[in-house]
Amino acid sequence: MRRVVFVFAGGIVALAVGGMDVAAAVPQAAVQRKAAPVAQGPRFNLPTGNKDQQAGIDRYLRGLIRNTPKGAEIDVALFRLTTSGMAGELADAVKRGVHVRIVLDSDSVKQSASVYGYLKSRLGTDTRKASWIVLCPKNRGCIAPAVKGVWGKNHNKFYAFSQTQGSRNVVVQTSSNATGGMYGAWNDAYTMSDATLYKAYRGYFYDLARRRANGNYYKVVRSGTRSVTFFPKAAGDPIVSALDGVLCLGGTRIRLSSGQFTRTEVAEKLWWLARSGCRVEIVSGSFGASTLKTLSQPGVLNAAPSVHYFAKGQTHEAHSKYLLIDGWYFGKRARVVMAGSHSYTTAALRHNDEAMVTVRDKATFDAYVRNFGQVYGSAKGRLRSTTLFQLPAPTVPDNSNGD
Repeated sequence: MRRVVFVFAGGIVALAVGGMDVAAAVPQAAVQRKAAPVAQGPRFNLPTGNKDQQAGIDRYLRGLIRNTPKGAEIDVALFRLTTSGMAGELADAVKRGVHVRIVLDSDSVKQSASVYGYLKSRLGTDTRKASWIVLCPKNRGCIAPAVKGVWGKNHNKFYAFSQTQGSRNVVVQTSSNATGGMYGAWNDAYTMSDATLYKAYRGYFYDLARRRANGNYYKVVRSGTRSVTFFPKAAGDPIVSALDGVLCLGGTRIRLSSGQFTRTEVAEKLWWLARSGCRVEIVSGSFGASTLKTLSQPGVLNAAPSVHYFAKGQTHEAHSKYLLIDGWYFGKRARVVMAGSHSYTTAALRHNDEAMVTVRDKATFDAYVRNFGQVYGSAKGRLRSTTLFQLPAPTVPDNSNGD
């Protein structure tokens, strides 16, 4: 068995250019001023806005990287990293003496060998060093095992900072890859400064870097009003379990935004909740045929989910993956946000490395509701309840695995 050693500040842990996208630059003035402490909570890009608004998440992340001091650590796990701007920011951090480690899915090299080559030349691949970059095995996640006929992947999208802008134990969980989609699609990012959750993400990160297959890795770590969930999970569905706790009384409302929605069990539960009196609103870039069939069934007195989709010709689609619950939840009134890299696909549940953060906080919830209103309102397509005619919404195979 090969012994892998990971080096990090304060100790050692031993464990038994295809073309580059051009990213918006972070203004130099932002670095010259002393940065304010990191604000916890959500932020969103605006793909229909100006360049700064489109690049909101990218600029934010690069600012955090640029303000990470010498000797501090940055751990990054991504499905795809293809932008030269993000790659350059991480390489510059290494030159300043920051310890930068990156775990990428092998598909990232397929998308941009030049960006991977650039980072490899500056960070190296030796995990005994202070900085490095590693790739997951092909056609599987770093943790999620290979399954015949399934494109498993490291679908993660998070950045963990030991210190940045005077704040410690900072994690940014986002829906966005470091690609051009950071600008052109609707994305979110949630920032937390929490020692317990930072430790949890770091543990997961190093498990990814070990690249040992485990089809039932599933873990949940809680801290105050927040928790983080790590995948894959061999049996059961935490989204369905969460929806099982919803009671459709007093105006309970559920909102879901996803780039792809192919998980039939979730669709069935949402349809049933709409029939039971909950107000259910869904927006997605595409659907599986089975989820469309389920969601388009007429409900009692026309009580069915209200489904929007991005019609042909619309260029700015949903890429966030979040569920909002507002109302009776496990016996109490609650406002809950579940967000992260975890798409509403079976692959995200069973065959991918994923992370999802759950937050019970009014300010966070309200911000996500405002964002949902923008995304839902921008999707021009409307799903009609019918079982007789061909459905107009864009479809993908039921086993599709979005990015």
